Amino acid sequence: MSVSHLTSVQQPLSKTSAPFQVFYASNDQLAGLDKNKIITTIHFGPNTAGSEDALTLPLPLLNKECLSEVWMARDSLVSGKLGDIEFRKNNEIIFGKLHLHEADFESLEACGEHAYTSILNFINKKEFPHLIRIWNFFPEINEVVDSRERYQSFCIGRYQAFNKMTEFERSLPAATAVGSHGEGLFIYFVATTKAGVQVENPRQISAYHYPKKYSPKSPSFARATLKHWPTVSQFFISGTASIVGHETLHEENVLIQLEEILKNIEALVETVRDTHQQPIRDITDLALMKVYIRNPDHFEMIQEALSQRVGKDVDIVYLHGDICRENLLLEIEALAELKH
Repeated sequence: MSVSHLTSVQQPLSKTSAPFQVFYASNDQLAGLDKNKIITTIHFGPNTAGSEDALTLPLPLLNKECLSEVWMARDSLVSGKLGDIEFRKNNEIIFGKLHLHEADFESLEACGEHAYTSILNFINKKEFPHLIRIWNFFPEINEVVDSRERYQSFCIGRYQAFNKMTEFERSLPAATAVGSHGEGLFIYFVATTKAGVQVENPRQISAYHYPKKYSPKSPSFARATLKHWPTVSQFFISGTASIVGHETLHEENVLIQLEEILKNIEALVETVRDTHQQPIRDITDLALMKVYIRNPDHFEMIQEALSQRVGKDVDIVYLHGDICRENLLLEIEALAELKH
């Protein structure tokens, strides 16, 4: 997957590239794209430009320029729907998305379990059994209902679905779970025919081994996934916060939390570089970041500080979203393409 900001009509992907690429585009630029190769278009907040089947997430965009996220395939795609899941696929990847209404379920826990059970059954039925990357968005993530935070309830439901698999911790994907500002549970994901490589962070306890004080069932995701293709590898970094070991650090200071996040991302980069022998030097070699910010008033100071650290070659989208712990002020995910 290559990641870039769209400055002109996107060129067809080379046969030597990854099976799809991700880039940001303005509303005007969306019109010039080959719709037959678009896997999905993701809009943020009220932006509804582009195709009717675009995914609009209730996460307001904080960037001054109105941008959408575009996923474009190298090869032609087939579309369909199975149960709750809309999908597009070719011989190498399958992309799926679903939007569930919590009111249709007894609880968020039941909604999450249904969603993940559906996804796991779906990818196996379609013979793309390996989740590589998944995103989850739902409102009021820090609200307490029946003495339990809603994020904890979501984690329980997700765990119950994964726990039906043998040794499921070995196959968990990179993931993001962020509080949105709209109704319902939104999930989108990409899966493949061959597994990626889980990458854990030496500065952090694996999320699926967290103490029970954070949730009766720990969060079910990997810190990152490294997916190899014949000539490139894709590096998917999960939503990463100011957590060392399993504890939140720097509760009151957003810029120090940002620095701790970058240390965590640097640790993942170093692991991929040194342990997995991948051609990446440091965080300036990342291609794309997505930053979720709890308080929009922090946007400008975060943007200035992050731009100084990563330089101009990393495309960054800033979104207004709530983080999984109430004392966390921001979270960052990232992507990179590493050519062999």
